[in-house]
Amino acid sequence: APGSTYKPLVAVAALESGVITPYTRVRCPYKEEIGDMIFTNLEGDQKYINLEKALETSSNMFFYKVGVQTGIDRIVEWAKTFGFGQKTGIEVGEAIGSLASKEYKMREFGEEWYPANTAMASIGQLYNAFTPIQIANYISTIANGGKKFTPHLIRMAVDGKGQIAYESPKDYKQIPAKQSTIDAVQKGMRAVVNATDGTAANSFKDFPFTVAGKTGTSETGYEATSSSNGLFVCYAPYDDPQIAIVVVVEHGVWGAWTAPIAKDIMMEYFRLNEQRENENNKSNKAAIDIIW
Repeated sequence: APGSTYKPLVAVAALESGVITPYTRVRCPYKEEIGDMIFTNLEGDQKYINLEKALETSSNMFFYKVGVQTGIDRIVEWAKTFGFGQKTGIEVGEAIGSLASKEYKMREFGEEWYPANTAMASIGQLYNAFTPIQIANYISTIANGGKKFTPHLIRMAVDGKGQIAYESPKDYKQIPAKQSTIDAVQKGMRAVVNATDGTAANSFKDFPFTVAGKTGTSETGYEATSSSNGLFVCYAPYDDPQIAIVVVVEHGVWGAWTAPIAKDIMMEYFRLNEQRENENNKSNKAAIDIIW
């Protein structure tokens, strides 16, 4: 289950459906009845908040209510557009996962769909279950402005003469979402990592450029004896994305606890460890020169 990493997708569906704008403020109390069930907001009573704050703090109540107003059919439509519940096309065997929908519930359980089901699905729970590559491709699509590429294992192969023997195709589909929608979701994901109350604000404090991300804590149903799964998705740099990452730690307790893993990956990818090592060597040499 993707947990709260699914919330940017629900945000896209809500914005594109006209249920909310980036500036709509939704009342998010500690508890509220939705579809004959009492739902709790783990973030407490948040009064009235907009989308950016909802993503920043990962407000369950915001997405419970907005998801129900949007409707499961619209959410599923956009989930399929981003590639959930289907193969990405990468060159290995892959699972399609499962997408929480009316059809899935009727097929698997022979039961009707209820508003409370939509609320649970809107925070990435219930029957939602995706592969990490599906989630990474979805985050990449948000990062690059709506281009859903087919992922490949090999970018390029060069022969002994230095000639390109193979280059993976760069085919993609343009997601039919407005630029204002993508901008609003990107802004919320930036707040997750950079705003004071962001759920991953502590992990990238000393980073040399801006990272956008989303934490996810996926309940397993065995929390009495174990813990939830932890997820973190991100991309960077925010203004010129080069890499998208998804981290999944089974029984990782909280999504925020997995963010440092993504940071370590970025440190290597952007060769920041080498830069720091060179700076330290220069500093040490300067100290030696002064001593002698």
